[in-house]
This record gives sequence, C-alpha cells and structure tokens, in this order.
Amino acid sequence: MAARRATICVLGLGEMGLIHARNLARVPGVDLSVASSRRPHAAAVAADLHAPTHYGSYEEALAAPDVAGVVIATPPASHPALITAAARAGKHIFSEKPLGYAVADILPAAAAINAAGIRFMAGFMRRWDTGYAAAAATVRSGDLGAPLVLKCTSGDPAYPEKYQRESSNNAMLLDLAVHDIDLARWLLGGRVRRVFAITDALVYPRLKELGDADVCVATLEMEGGGLATLHLSRALHYGYNVTSELVCARGTLAVGELKETPLVTITGAGATTDVAPAFPERFRTAFAAEMDAFAALVTAADGTPPAAAADSVGAPGQFPSLADGIEATAVAEALVASSRKGVPVDVVYP
Repeated sequence: MAARRATICVLGLGEMGLIHARNLARVPGVDLSVASSRRPHAAAVAADLHAPTHYGSYEEALAAPDVAGVVIATPPASHPALITAAARAGKHIFSEKPLGYAVADILPAAAAINAAGIRFMAGFMRRWDTGYAAAAATVRSGDLGAPLVLKCTSGDPAYPEKYQRESSNNAMLLDLAVHDIDLARWLLGGRVRRVFAITDALVYPRLKELGDADVCVATLEMEGGGLATLHLSRALHYGYNVTSELVCARGTLAVGELKETPLVTITGAGATTDVAPAFPERFRTAFAAEMDAFAALVTAADGTPPAAAADSVGAPGQFPSLADGIEATAVAEALVASSRKGVPVDVVYP
C-alpha cells in the first residue's frame, strides 16, 4: 500500500499527549504538530520534539489545512466535542479512551464521524501489547480450543488525583474498566450480555464522597458464552499491575509481567523482580505500536485504510473501532448501575 507524508497533530499535552507526541515524532512519513490551550507549553514541546508547528488552541489546529489527522489526548469529558469538531473538519481521528463518560454523549460524535467518512481509531493500547496480541493470535489459531474465562487484574500503585480533577464520578468503571471490557470483547469474542460489579473505597474512604472507589470486583457474561472477571484497584502500592489469564478449552494463557526489566534475581532468601512503577513503562512498546498503526491509517495514499482497520471484535485485526469504543462505554455504564443497585444488570446497547 502506497503511503504519503502527512501532518498529525496531538491535541492535549498532558501525560498521554506527551507519550503520543514523542512516539509520533519518530514515525517515518509523519510531520508532527502539537496543540495545547497553554501556548507556551505547546511551543516548548514543539521545540523539544523538533515539531515545525504548534497551536495555542484546538480550534486553531483543526482549522489548519495541512493537518490530516489528530490524536485526541485531552481529558475524557472533552472527547465527544473534540471528536465531533475534528470529524467536521475532515481530520482522521485517534481518540484516547474512553470516548466519553456516557454513550448518549458519544453518539453525536459517532454520527459526525460517519457523515464525514474519515478514519477513526480508539485508544485501547492493550491490543498492541505483544503479550495480548499473541494471546489473540492463539485464540484465532484454535490451538487451545475455545476461550472460556478471562481473568484480569488492572491496578495503579496509588490513587491518581488527576482522575478526579473533572469531578467525574465512577472513574474506576467509566475510565479504567473500559480497557478490560475491551479485552473481554476482543479475546472472548462478541458482546457482553450481563454484568455484576461490587465496588468499595477500602484504602481511600473519601472516594465514596466523590462517587468513586479504589477497588472493584466484577463479572462479565458474554453473549456467545464465556466469562470474564475483573479486579480493579487504585491502591496496589507495590507498583503498576496489568496481567491476565485466559483459560481456553485445551490450555491457559498467562499474559503480562510485573517486571520492568527482564531480570529475576534468585537467592536463598527468595526471588525478586522489578515492578513497573506506572503505565508508561508497562505499555511503552504498545503505545509506540499504537501510533505506528494510526500513522498508517492517516498516511494511506489510496484513500483506503489497512484492511485490519475495518475488522470487528474477534476478527484478526487489532485496530479498535468506533463501535468498540461505544460498546465499551455501554458495558461500563452497566457496571456503574450494577454497583449502585447491588444486582446483575443487562447491558443496553444503542
């Protein structure tokens, strides 16, 4: 597939925006630009990454005729409006997850994408992690038989204050859990039918006043058979832990490692390993692969994105679609309802 050079602008230069900008800066065929509401910050980042252009507002970036694609890395509540604006401006879009805190907020943005006919990719970077990608390939091969149960742990070492800066309730379920929801849909195949969630604030009691939690245990029932269990935490303390176990009919796959470096020290006192301190270290290669993939969508010269981009959940492609983002939020909303009611809740899809 022929490719052309293209300018991709990163909107939002917080932690995730900087990660994506640094990765895009090294992708052949991409001219990086950056945008922030803090113009001096945008200028500093542009200088550091040798980006020829920076913008002091998102509107300015979207109006720029040379910008072919955008990476939306702003706070989640702003995603639907920015997706809509970018689609109307004719820009190809990568949006960090979640696409919004409610399906009702996302649907107008989805309509704008469909009307514009632009290419879209959702930010579920675990699909680009080598371990999870290998697990998906094994499922597709059929070597271990049908996938039956997915067990996921996703945890931060401590409660990240940034997740409440928008005063958004249920950030654990509406923001963190969508990663594991997407894994369940991708690895087990198909939609989630029903969920049951129990949440609490056992380490940070004040989170209850904010409508949030620091621990969750949840079960997902898949429409086509199969179960997923989620253990979510904001208080692991020892480090960042994203690991999974996929039980299949003829074997089990253990995905993910806690160690930051490929070294285990074994002595008479026991074994020790380095633990990744936070998500940038754990998913360093996945984030890079994710931006490689989005750049391939934007720079496709013949107007047709790679075939994998059109694949649905359970298909060979890794590209997370607009539907993947919408349905992950629909399941997360059901988890919130289940946590509040204390009973299993059926997922309602738009």
